[in-house]
Amino acid sequence: MKQLKMMVGIVVMLAAGAAFADDKAADPKAAAAPPAAKMSPEGKKYLEGWIGNWTAKDATFTMGDQKMVGSLKNKCEKVSNGWGVLCKATFAFKGMPPMTNTFMMGWDLGTAEAHMFEVSDAGEVHNHSGKWTDDKSISLVHQGKTWEGKDEKDACTATWNSPKELKLDCTGTQGGATTWTFTSLNKK
Repeated sequence: MKQLKMMVGIVVMLAAGAAFADDKAADPKAAAAPPAAKMSPEGKKYLEGWIGNWTAKDATFTMGDQKMVGSLKNKCEKVSNGWGVLCKATFAFKGMPPMTNTFMMGWDLGTAEAHMFEVSDAGEVHNHSGKWTDDKSISLVHQGKTWEGKDEKDACTATWNSPKELKLDCTGTQGGATTWTFTSLNKK
């Protein structure tokens, strides 16, 4: 008798489970998962363009009338399953101490804009954003304040001359006047 009750209990639980599963399958809201986000072609182009080890031997940084020439090494790798790129850059200019920056590249699907989030060992934290200006170049702009509280604008254009050659042109301004420029021709 005890075994019969146990068998009946198991059959009832299995039947209830099957009925519950049928109810869930009949409810399209319960069965449908939200659609997965898909990277746009322009976002994919932006992110994949950064990946790799880049070196510039002719990097030029100008501040006022002082022009410094040096090198840039930038190692960039995919992160977040390809939704971002993390770059670690080392700058070496004659007349300046070595500088390291970390960049996080991302693409905002909602606004169709590129982002380049920068943290430097000089105390700068910038979020540049922008759009493609043509099929090779993207313009990224940061507007904010310096660590001294002055209004600033940094504008950088990244131009992929080829998959193995990237040109960077950046200008920093305060009060509408140019305070610095940076250029480099980076190669893989």
